[in-house]
Amino acid sequence: MVSLFRKPLIYMILLAVTSLAAAASSVHAEPSYAKYGRVAMQETANRYPDADIIDYRYEGHFAAAGSNSEERFRLWLRGAGTEFGVRVRVFVKADSGDVRDVQLEEIR
Repeated sequence: MVSLFRKPLIYMILLAVTSLAAAASSVHAEPSYAKYGRVAMQETANRYPDADIIDYRYEGHFAAAGSNSEERFRLWLRGAGTEFGVRVRVFVKADSGDVRDVQLEEIR
């Protein structure tokens, strides 16, 4: 008699654990702009090798000329006794996601 109840209980526990694992993995999924955020941080680090990136903000996705789109970021840096911002514009080919150009602009 115990085995009749044990089998459905095991299936219910497995279903619950599987559902929780799926929910947990979707919560920690990487945002769509993360790839371009890494590009923005790397280009900023290359341009300002003596400064530390202390803050990062995604400003959004924008349409750009032709078949390009723009991912825009604002990074805050600290170096040589000063803090300053850098706006990074990553231009991406909309159909393939390939990076076409990266532009940096200091914000004081």
